[in-house]
Amino acid sequence: MALHPGFPDDPHAILDPGIRWFPADEALRASSFEKLLPPLVPTLRKEVQSWRERGYEGASETGRSVLRWWFAE
Repeated sequence: MALHPGFPDDPHAILDPGIRWFPADEALRASSFEKLLPPLVPTLRKEVQSWRERGYEGASETGRSVLRWWFAE
């Protein structure tokens, strides 16, 4: 298991999809990423990041409050 060199030390940091956990040595990320990670995973990570950037669009006010509290407090 490899962590991206830019992986944050803060366990509560919201992670950029490009620096997430990878199931092999970091040196293989460029050549083997698609072979080692199911294709839905990176797509889902990017969609979640986009949803966060849009302020959790479509979530109820209660849901947005909970998400903001979890990630900001």
